[in-house]
Amino acid sequence: MWLKRYDLLIIDESHRLRQRVNLGAYFGAFDQNCKALGFDKTTSSELDWVLKQANKSIFFYDEQQSIKPSDVSASAFKNLRQKADTRYEILKTQFRVKGGADYVKFIQGLFTEQHETLKPYAHGLNYESYLYESLDDMVEDIKLKDQQFGLSRLVAGFAWQRISNKDKSKFDIVIGDTKLQWNSLTVDWVNTPNAVNEVGCIHTIQGYDLNYTGVIFGPEIGYDPVSEKLIIYENLYQDKNGKNTIKDIEVLKSYIVNIYKTILLRGINGTFIYVCDPALRNHFKKFWRLKETIADVKPLNIHPNKINEQCVPYYDLNIAAGSFSDYQQVEDVSYIELPESMKPNPDLFACKVVGESMNKIIPNGSIALFKKYSAGSRNGLICLVESTNIYDKDLGGQYTIKEYRSKKVKTDENWVHEEITLHPLSTEAHFKPLVIRDEETIDLKVIGIFESVLAQ
Repeated sequence: MWLKRYDLLIIDESHRLRQRVNLGAYFGAFDQNCKALGFDKTTSSELDWVLKQANKSIFFYDEQQSIKPSDVSASAFKNLRQKADTRYEILKTQFRVKGGADYVKFIQGLFTEQHETLKPYAHGLNYESYLYESLDDMVEDIKLKDQQFGLSRLVAGFAWQRISNKDKSKFDIVIGDTKLQWNSLTVDWVNTPNAVNEVGCIHTIQGYDLNYTGVIFGPEIGYDPVSEKLIIYENLYQDKNGKNTIKDIEVLKSYIVNIYKTILLRGINGTFIYVCDPALRNHFKKFWRLKETIADVKPLNIHPNKINEQCVPYYDLNIAAGSFSDYQQVEDVSYIELPESMKPNPDLFACKVVGESMNKIIPNGSIALFKKYSAGSRNGLICLVESTNIYDKDLGGQYTIKEYRSKKVKTDENWVHEEITLHPLSTEAHFKPLVIRDEETIDLKVIGIFESVLAQ
């Protein structure tokens, strides 16, 4: 094999240089190259190849874009940086995202545990970024942006298996009524004619620029509101080469978080997101502007009776007090007619939310939509709660709306609540969590789970 030397090699995206881990079909070629260059295949990497074959080399390296075990380790670049003949520079400005340094800093902070100091993203005139309640709406908006500006694509975390490559009639990503397929091509997928109708993964998007990106956070990443930390569901992460050989869940977590950091910084003009995990979606609502803004919502029609199937009950919490166990039979109830874009459900109902304790998500005076609670985990969700131990002067008497957080302990027989915290999500610091302990929880009753703001 003839080996060429270079005066200068410039390596962009050098965090994608590989070592001999989880290489799949590339193992053979990797081993042959190591032998030709005189390296031990088990200890060398493509970084070593570049250093040997170039008199001078420039590496553009971002540790936070390292997404899998085959990437050259951060320690290898750290060792290179510390050599006497290495010049190390930090790039202080990026030119891709028009949101500028503020948006980049926001994305970095979003994935740390320092949420107390993280402020909601303030939109600039040149950058659009929204959190969507409806995946269908985000898909439609990305297609509209593609018609207007081109290069607008959907991208997702690697949380779904690829089945459409063997059967084109099948869908890989199914979320509610939305059905999507992964990218049908791998080489330069972004620029293929049908790309706007498909979903790209990190391997097809890393290194590319887009005008608008629609990011789907898959169910492999969630949020624990008690510990206030991101959590990873290893069994739901589908990239085998991205998780094989990893024994430490924190290492896998760092790779998955880096995937989302990377794809959230692809969009030049805007980034839209949809989040599968309810607790993570609720957490992000504290920092991200919802697409369904009040200005976008048409005035709601309120009727004394249920005139059609789009109508759901609308309650004054003072009138309904004590009657929610069978709320459809409460007297003096009105009915709100939902927008045609919303699907009616017999478990839905609406209430007016008064006060500032939840104003990060539910502005004072808003009409909010809830779904009747029946069963399942409430941790991290915004709940309408009833308890004789609660007095909320804004909502009246024994009802309050807060983020539900629960700590449980194991007894000899089962798990029991040790403490329940009803957490305010307010811009005003004087609102404090309501803590309910031990025997007090017997009286606590979750009436409904917050769905969305209908109107203000």
